[in-house]
Amino acid sequence: MSQRKPAVYPDISDILARKAEGRREIARRSFGEKIAMMEKLRERVAPIKRAREQRRAAERSRGPSDRRQ
Repeated sequence: MSQRKPAVYPDISDILARKAEGRREIARRSFGEKIAMMEKLRERVAPIKRAREQRRAAERSRGPSDRRQ
């Protein structure tokens, strides 16, 4: 029998530190700045939502027998 080698994971501490700093920076923003940020995010997601809604509408029009599992 062979022994398994322990898994080696990359060091992501720099990524986690940047995420924490980003959260602190957002927390320092005013309420109005946070609302503006959410509006920008909503605009960025809009094309994805439209595509998903179109895909679902197309699936509904095909009927239950043609749907993927």
